[in-house]
Amino acid sequence: MTIMEKKMSEDKIHIAATRIYRDGKWYVDEEAYKKEVGEDYKVYRETYPDSHLKDEDKHIKKESTMTYGDEEELHRATDDIPDHSILDRDDSEPMIMGEEHTFDRKAEDMQDDSVEIPSKEEPIIDDSVMGKLKASVDIPEEFKFADSNTFYTMLRNIFRGKYILVTGPSGCGKSSLGKILADISSKPFHQFNFGDSMNPSAKLLGDTKYNKDDGTWFKPSRFVSALQDDKGSFIMLDEVTRDRTGDLANILMPVLDGQRYLALDESDDSDIVTLDKGAFFYATANIGREYLGATHDLDRAWKDRFTGGIYELEYLPQKKEQELIQVRIPDIDEDAARRITEFAQKIRDLYKAEELNVAVSTRMCLATAELVVDGMELIDALKHTCLPFYPITAGDDTERVKVIQAIQSLGE
Repeated sequence: MTIMEKKMSEDKIHIAATRIYRDGKWYVDEEAYKKEVGEDYKVYRETYPDSHLKDEDKHIKKESTMTYGDEEELHRATDDIPDHSILDRDDSEPMIMGEEHTFDRKAEDMQDDSVEIPSKEEPIIDDSVMGKLKASVDIPEEFKFADSNTFYTMLRNIFRGKYILVTGPSGCGKSSLGKILADISSKPFHQFNFGDSMNPSAKLLGDTKYNKDDGTWFKPSRFVSALQDDKGSFIMLDEVTRDRTGDLANILMPVLDGQRYLALDESDDSDIVTLDKGAFFYATANIGREYLGATHDLDRAWKDRFTGGIYELEYLPQKKEQELIQVRIPDIDEDAARRITEFAQKIRDLYKAEELNVAVSTRMCLATAELVVDGMELIDALKHTCLPFYPITAGDDTERVKVIQAIQSLGE
């Protein structure tokens, strides 16, 4: 038997002034009890932690160090205790502080009245790749996602080397997202646009050069250098649907599949460029009726190369888009950001209903916000940014009139 147990069982410790029963729990006066149990205080501290002592009861601790039996002093010590403060011997017979009573109970009985120690649940640790990514990488403020799983799945695919293809309307942030992912993954970023070349072979492979001093030689393309970067490049193939010839996609087939090489010409003994093992491909595509010169879909064989999945990004919901504008352009007024995004949503609804051929993009919203910050009136900024996308064609101004009406409604 410990010293504390002996004191409790044989000496009938008078605990009326050292343990307080309130709201269904015992609260312990640490200083008073320390005096009672003496050298065995450590055992007491582990048995009766005072973690449940409420702030409203702390004033009791200073006064409630009297030993039981000094009724006059005990009454003085408990003058400030609320009427509902009671001691309870057996949970059925309440005893008001100050009554002359002792507790003749053994240590094991006292244990039943001890303060309940709340069990601490161990945190659940997700040790999967996705779990580790969610625990270590925050979603970037400069890009908003309708669903956060999209972001973490993309990071997982970069980690696993599974190429990504992102489709969606122009200006929804596909290219911006590529730069953000490259930065987060600490990969050198290289961007190649499929719509700015009339010579696909030279763009991806290189070109023959000549001067009178050196004669003729072959100069590899910037794309070849990116493939061989030993730091593991993040290569963005932007607007792949704008390749009118189809040659770019054909050249890239062995690059994107398991062969992972680029042949510099079609001869049997052609030089081969082997990809660095860390090279990663992120492609974007605009698919829709408003994109002139873009194919309406991608070849099945091309899609199969993107084993990390094809992500269909849409414009953000109004609240998310407003948050994005306020992050990208901190000086924009909250009300102005809200009105810009509500206008954009209205125009997009008309586009979905096929009453308009072009939707308002997030890029257009950002451009409008910048004009407003620089001092232009909101309505004028929207007209300046949006109306050029709705020209009068062959005398038909139907679409333009609808957009103007939507803009003017903001001033009502």
